[in-house]
Amino acid sequence: MPKKQITPLNEEFDFKLFVTIAQRNVEWFLMFMTLSVIIWYVIVRYTAPMFESSALMKLNTDNNVTKALNITRDVYQEQNNELAGNLELIRSSIIVSKAIATLPLRVTYISKGTLLENEMYKSSPFEVNFLIKDSLWLDRPFYLQFINEKSFVLSYIPVGEKDQIEEENENGKWIHLKGISLQINVINYQSILKHQSQLKKNTFKFIINSDKALIKDFSSKLSVIMANPDAKTINIKVKEKNATKASDMSNAISQEFLKFDVLRSREATDRILDFIDTTLYRVNNDLSESEINLERFKSHNRIITPELLATDLSSKMSQIELRLTDYTLNLLAISELKKAIESEKKVDEKMLSLAGIYKTDEIKEALNSLNVLLDKREEALIQVTDKAEYVKMLNGRIQRLKEYFLQSVTYEEEGIKTKKAELESQYRKLNSNYLGIPEQQTEFERLQRIFNVNEKFYSLLLEKKAEFSITRAGFVSKNIILEAARPASAPYYPNKSLILSSCIMVGFVVSFLLIFIKYLFYNQIGSLEEIAQYTDAPLLGIVPRYKREIPISQLLVDKSPKSVIAEAFRSIRTNLQFINNDEKPQLMALTSTISGEGKTFNAINLAGVISFSGKKVIILDLDMRKPKIHLGFNVENNRGMSTILIGKDTIENCINHSALENLDFITAGPIPPNPSELIISPKMDELLEYLKLRYDVIIADTPPVGVVSDGIPMIQKADFPIYILRANYSRKMFIHNINKIISENKVPRLSVVLNSVDQTKLKYGYGYGYGYGYGYGYGYSYGYGYGYYSEDDKKPTGIWNRIISFFIRK
Repeated sequence: MPKKQITPLNEEFDFKLFVTIAQRNVEWFLMFMTLSVIIWYVIVRYTAPMFESSALMKLNTDNNVTKALNITRDVYQEQNNELAGNLELIRSSIIVSKAIATLPLRVTYISKGTLLENEMYKSSPFEVNFLIKDSLWLDRPFYLQFINEKSFVLSYIPVGEKDQIEEENENGKWIHLKGISLQINVINYQSILKHQSQLKKNTFKFIINSDKALIKDFSSKLSVIMANPDAKTINIKVKEKNATKASDMSNAISQEFLKFDVLRSREATDRILDFIDTTLYRVNNDLSESEINLERFKSHNRIITPELLATDLSSKMSQIELRLTDYTLNLLAISELKKAIESEKKVDEKMLSLAGIYKTDEIKEALNSLNVLLDKREEALIQVTDKAEYVKMLNGRIQRLKEYFLQSVTYEEEGIKTKKAELESQYRKLNSNYLGIPEQQTEFERLQRIFNVNEKFYSLLLEKKAEFSITRAGFVSKNIILEAARPASAPYYPNKSLILSSCIMVGFVVSFLLIFIKYLFYNQIGSLEEIAQYTDAPLLGIVPRYKREIPISQLLVDKSPKSVIAEAFRSIRTNLQFINNDEKPQLMALTSTISGEGKTFNAINLAGVISFSGKKVIILDLDMRKPKIHLGFNVENNRGMSTILIGKDTIENCINHSALENLDFITAGPIPPNPSELIISPKMDELLEYLKLRYDVIIADTPPVGVVSDGIPMIQKADFPIYILRANYSRKMFIHNINKIISENKVPRLSVVLNSVDQTKLKYGYGYGYGYGYGYGYGYSYGYGYGYYSEDDKKPTGIWNRIISFFIRK
């Protein structure tokens, strides 16, 4: 019974078998390695290099909202949100468009190579000026081929057409096309000649880019990532085919972000300056008018320095008028402040001083908090919509602060109005008392007071404007560029060493997978150990594979009696004694599963070795469907077993004598239509009994039992039934036939010979010694690595076999 179930896949890893399969497929390994190197060369040679430049920037994330409102919140989360907002702002089209405006990107200049194109950023040997009338000309290629230093050929496809047009034009002259005008100016003609020597036509190309295309291209090459979250530093990276262009783009983004940050900081101060400028214009008109009225009164009444009457009364009225002026300015500022808050615009806290409520700390804190929340919402809207929960939360807080602030400012406004009304009442009383003063002097002083009020108001506004202008000029960005981008000295892609190692690794993995798959599905018998795993049949031994190609089933043991093959057959002859050692004539039957496993070759050479021992041996070719014995002995096959069994010829007539003294044979004879019936006929038994009287050993070469069942009766009769398997040819499933013959056909003495084993494995001790018991209490072990060999076997093995032997011995 089988010791182990035969499966289509190898379930256990056999290193020796794996190495054998790898040795057989070394050509595939070399092919994949060569292909990997070729792929690496093609990738490196024909891939446009990419350069990467990076600028390092530190971002400011002070949490002014939390500080102003004294609210305990997750500060880390707040800072992360602000960082994320800044990252999205840098990536946004707002900053990208501003950066594009600072770089010479409107026209892209390209020189063409055999397969690749190269952008000539800041190095173009010619310059293109243009006037666009039709935007359809944007993002379209124009091709140039210079004839000489003064003329060139311009190639293009007109808008709305499919055919290309070529026109010869002169350098420096305007080319007027429908919808666009162009001017080509040569800068470096020697460089043009150098480029044109590589290609015959359309060496140069230029494209006039649209804003949309530039922003899309720029954004696709820009990446903004955190360098160190704890230090709040970011990397602004740009990947480009031109190293200088990559560094310029990265630096432009950094600088434009800082400028945009400063503009955001100045926004509230700019609103105050606009308010002051508007008020100055109106007050200046009032001052001019009061000055004109005063001079006209003095001229009309011929008054240069009138005596001062009612000095005390006039002084009090002047003081009241100054205070009324301050209250008027306060109310104007409060009105402007309320408008700004209601429209949710940022307001500088200095606006409070103009409104006369600078001493109220609660209002100042509310204003600062409101400004911070407005900034926060503006940054958040860059990366999310106004429907986001975070934005809704900010809107709620802004609304509450607006209501609180407007309520507080309104309260202050009412207080100022009350004070102003009281002063106006006092002023009316003083003024009624003052009416008693002579009319001329009174009118003069009234005009003088109006002039003084307007003059002081104008001077006050000028002071405030100077103050806010200085404050505005002092705004700087809190974000810092720690390291500007520099042109990369080498491309980051393609990485030659990385791609080479990857290609080699892929080639190795593919080779390994191929070998592993072949190993996994390897279903051929390679050693006696494998046979022993699946059957209990005795293992007689192995027959090495002959190095040279030999004719079909030729007798070899007589030609090289000291060869490995001859020694192998002698070992099998010896092992047969452990199965049956009777002195009576013996019948030996050899079979196999299919044709080509060496059944006939083993029968002839085993007969030859037995005949060397002095025993008389005869070979019967019972494989009448496909006879080969006559080919091995190089005789005719016009009579033999088929003619004997049908009674056409006598036995003596059909016996052939070989070159060996004790070895005879009977060929199969003409192919009969019924070989199975002939083998099981009584004539066959009579033939065997007759031959046993004349010969010591009868060897029957029977048909393969995996193809036909003709040989089963002879195997059942045999004293030595032998099943031939061929190494690296016979399938493992063939062992089922051995077990079936033993169990179902009742042939318990069936033994196995493994034919055509690689001699190199024998020399390396590959495990073909026999240490197996055969059920009779005996064992025989023999390693052919130390046996006899022919002169041909003395040749040294190749370098690959030496490497294999090193690993096997390890």
